[in-house]
Amino acid sequence: GMLWANMLLHRETRPLALLQRWNQHIDTDGFLMFSCLGPDSLSELRVLYRQRGWGEPTHGFVDMHDWGDLLVRAGFAEPVVDMERITLTYSSAEAMLDELRLLGRNFNRDRFPGLRGRSWRRQLIEAIEGTMPRTPDGRIQLGFEVIYGHAFKPEPRLKAAPEQSVSVAAMRDMLRSSRR
Repeated sequence: GMLWANMLLHRETRPLALLQRWNQHIDTDGFLMFSCLGPDSLSELRVLYRQRGWGEPTHGFVDMHDWGDLLVRAGFAEPVVDMERITLTYSSAEAMLDELRLLGRNFNRDRFPGLRGRSWRRQLIEAIEGTMPRTPDGRIQLGFEVIYGHAFKPEPRLKAAPEQSVSVAAMRDMLRSSRR
C-alpha cells in the first residue's frame, strides 16, 4: 500500500521507467513518498569546477516541477512536491570529498573519462580550501536542495475501445442531460 524511496531517485538514469515500475507494484489508493536531490545541490562546488574549467562535478538533477509531471506520466495522481535547501558544513576539503563519495556517483556523460591522479586531487583540495564559502568558525559550506514528494495511485481509468464511436447528436444529449 505504500512505497517510500528516500534519497534514491537522483541516482536513477531513467526516472520515468522506475516510477512506472513502482506504480505497477503499488495497490490502488496506495501511496508513494520520496526524497531526492534537486538541481541546486552542490552549487558551490559547481561554481568552483566551472571557474577551473573542469566541467561539472556531477550530473544534473531533476527539478521539483518536473517530478510532478513525471509522477503523472507514470500513472500517479495528486502529486505534491516541495523542496528545501540544507547547508552541510565540513571541517576540511578531505572530509567533504569523503562524504560526497559515499553519496553516489556521477552520471554526467561529459565527465572526465579517465582516472584522475594525486596531483589533480591536490589541486581540487586546494581549490576547495581556498575558494568555497565558510561559516564564521571556518567550516566549509556546501548546499543541497532536497526535494520531497508524494502521490497516490488512482483507480484505473476505463479505456474506450478504438472502434467505438459516438455521434455528435448523442454527445449533445449527454451534455443536456448532465445540466438538468
